Amino acid sequence: MTVSATDKPTRRPSSSAAKSAPNVLQTMAGLRPEHVAFLGEYRVDAQDKRIDVEILCWPTVSAAWSMLTQSLTMLQSLRGDDSNASLRMPIAPWLRDAAPQLCLPVREPNAAESTLATLIRRLPLRFAVAVVEHPSGQSAGSDALRYRSLFSGCLTAYGAYLKSTNQAACRIIIASPGNAADNDLRRAAYGEVLPHLDSAARLAALELGFWPQSTAPLPLEVAQLAAAAVGRHLEHPSQASPLFETVRAHLAPPSRFHALSRQKRRK
Repeated sequence: MTVSATDKPTRRPSSSAAKSAPNVLQTMAGLRPEHVAFLGEYRVDAQDKRIDVEILCWPTVSAAWSMLTQSLTMLQSLRGDDSNASLRMPIAPWLRDAAPQLCLPVREPNAAESTLATLIRRLPLRFAVAVVEHPSGQSAGSDALRYRSLFSGCLTAYGAYLKSTNQAACRIIIASPGNAADNDLRRAAYGEVLPHLDSAARLAALELGFWPQSTAPLPLEVAQLAAAAVGRHLEHPSQASPLFETVRAHLAPPSRFHALSRQKRRK
């Protein structure tokens, strides 16, 4: 699978990710692009609670990820020379933090979110979203429950999509790495959830891996951007968000917000 990256690193891989690097990259090298899904995550503290969002993003056709690369390249060419990028007004930090490569062609800060929404809107991909809200400052024992709930929500919607479309599952889910302990906790939660899902037989071969390199693949930035858009909607539900509307239009049932999306389209 080919991924697009900028020259400037955006994240240092953890020691855990570094150890797993050969396995993850070797697994991906032996797969077709449509066999790779991506996991986006977003966390925000709102008053006395914390909101965790997890989004699973997968392609619906084999050319989906190459179409993303082509769309970004076309947008970059339309926006012209980037030599004066340092003189441009900065766009919202949450957008650049989630998707630094996708933000590179953005020229107008006020139109940044709508530009990114347009970039994603016509891509042949789907999302499944899970949300957990809980009091701030919970113990690590509660983290395991939170991860199990998030994985369960995303994988349940993904399994339902596969059943309704009679498609085979992807072979690997790529997530951004955390520290070694957090990665181990996520792996354990994933392994505990998967066998107990209604779609366990369909998803049995689906692995969870952590991206081992400093710059994320573009599809992982899409997943991160989608998770951030959902998280910010939960934080400020009355605020207009073209990115959130784009994500909602791509949701697979029974993801949260999917019913709202269906009702809106019927109007």
